[in-house]
Amino acid sequence: MGSTFYETVLPLVAGRSVLDVGSIGHSYTGRDGYKTWNFAVLAEHAARIRGFDVLADDVEKARADGFDIEVGDAETYVSAEPWDVVFAGDLVEHLSNPGRFFACCRQNLSDGGRLVLTTPNTYSFAKLARVAARRTNEPPVNPEHTCYYTPATLGQLASRYGFRLVTVRYCQFDYAAGHGSRWKRVQLRVDEALSARFPRFSQTMVAVFEKC
Repeated sequence: MGSTFYETVLPLVAGRSVLDVGSIGHSYTGRDGYKTWNFAVLAEHAARIRGFDVLADDVEKARADGFDIEVGDAETYVSAEPWDVVFAGDLVEHLSNPGRFFACCRQNLSDGGRLVLTTPNTYSFAKLARVAARRTNEPPVNPEHTCYYTPATLGQLASRYGFRLVTVRYCQFDYAAGHGSRWKRVQLRVDEALSARFPRFSQTMVAVFEKC
């Protein structure tokens, strides 16, 4: 089996100060219904962590539970202090202006700091299979997504805002056993097996950028 999401991400944040962008995800109260909540997992490994999100009501609930999360927009938020790592999980594909996001990330990083972002792999086996089956040129995505990304397009965009692409890694979400219908779980297991042999066709890209 190929690397899972957290096997790939956690070594990149372990022991570092982390600013987590879009910490809530879709819903604070429903955070465990789909995948493990990133903020809580990262907090177990980072030296310290702070998050922010535009969902003010959800942020208030998270703060009431003791989480260090603020209200903020990924395209405008600038921290009063620098961070070793800015982490943005499955966020960049939702943004209206990703260039502004990269500009803010650069301001939020210490010298030599790194931006770690994850985004769905447009050309994963699962998406390509559904494109072929449905005879469409639209890979299946969340309807709130504004863009498809590849390593080349991410690298080009980031370079315009003072970043150097260090590496792109590919991984799977470890949730096939309990996600969706029986047929969906079979599809996910097949996808995992194929991706283990051909990692570039895994579900998710993890791109690491260094502040220049």
